[in-house]
Amino acid sequence: MIMIGPKIREIREQLGLSQKQLAGEDMTRSYISLIEKGRAVPSQRMLKIIARRLNTPMEYFLGGSATTDTDIGEAVLDKAKAYYAEQNDPACIRMAHKVLTLTEDSLDQTEAYLLIMRSHNRLGDYRQALDDGETAAFTVTRTGDRERIVDYYLEMGRAAFHAELFHAARKYYEQSYTYSSKLKHLQDKHIRSLTFLGTTHLRLGNVDKGLDYYLKAEKEAQMIGQPELYGEITLGLGKAYYMSEQDGHLLLSYDWTKKSVDSYKQANSKSYVLALHNLAVIQLHMGQKKEALPLLSECADIYDKRNLPHKKASILEEISKIYLEERQPLLAETAIKEALQLLDQRDEGMLRAKLYRLLGIVFHEKDNTNEGYYFLRMSYDLLKRIHADREADISHKLLILSGQEQKMNYDDYKSYIK
Repeated sequence: MIMIGPKIREIREQLGLSQKQLAGEDMTRSYISLIEKGRAVPSQRMLKIIARRLNTPMEYFLGGSATTDTDIGEAVLDKAKAYYAEQNDPACIRMAHKVLTLTEDSLDQTEAYLLIMRSHNRLGDYRQALDDGETAAFTVTRTGDRERIVDYYLEMGRAAFHAELFHAARKYYEQSYTYSSKLKHLQDKHIRSLTFLGTTHLRLGNVDKGLDYYLKAEKEAQMIGQPELYGEITLGLGKAYYMSEQDGHLLLSYDWTKKSVDSYKQANSKSYVLALHNLAVIQLHMGQKKEALPLLSECADIYDKRNLPHKKASILEEISKIYLEERQPLLAETAIKEALQLLDQRDEGMLRAKLYRLLGIVFHEKDNTNEGYYFLRMSYDLLKRIHADREADISHKLLILSGQEQKMNYDDYKSYIK
């Protein structure tokens, strides 16, 4: 295997190919350079691609060497993949870890690490996915395989996002965006990188940047005809326009969210309920309570059936706002506390902070200013901790407002709780 690099360089130069030409879209030029210098060993898959481009039998580079360890590793890897397909994540993780001890093939090891990360993410073990991902970083990048590198950064971004490490998520998605740029066979993942960058920037409070990424994703997604992906992008666009608060953007928010509902319905996607939920929230803000309430009720029933307590809690957040608008703080308090109990089953830091904020307002309505301040302060501190700066700023403004001598009433705070 030591002689692979010089053999590749010799034939490449005979054919008059540059390292970049040999790398093509599958690998990086620097990876070819490392192989030729003997500082990296190509995986079986990469060697097969290189051999094909050099019009040379793969056996010439291998010199007839045995690949027993690789064969065993691949067999165990196939078993790990089967467990993942069966959604048996603990077994998948266990089997994928065995692969790491059975083979030195960097691509097989990368596949194993990706299975481990995906399984942990599916189980909700986001911090563990990040820990294993950090261990995998060197192995993944030295494969030189662009698609696997993009998959790696997408999975790391997913783990960081759900762990509410939004700055880290942004960096990972920026890497997946960079590695997938201008490559036709990675267009789908490039669009997903744009979409996830949009979502992450919204969480960070960078609404204009989020909107820009969503618009780029929407433009590219029009050409590939995937209704589910288009539904995800238009859902994000609706959310971004809803958050932007500029003149005319509320109607744009409604229009894009309606497109999302239609796209998800066309794809027969389970995510249809998310678009329906957002549409109801927008309708409430437009004063269409009669139209919105049945949609919220429908969404709540679906969340119950799918055991999604954090999503049901989000419905109760909207219900509590309606009660505050109707000057019924006691009913609002009941809805908020029920939502917080649901988050004990599956927590979501930003939603918890927004519920604390609403509870702070409720206590002010009940003339309990000390408790009101306490919950507003908890909301602000939690939002700062997860770097949700836009939402933290709202909680901070309410803190200042609540400290004034004159009692805070609905007209004072209604614009802050949409």
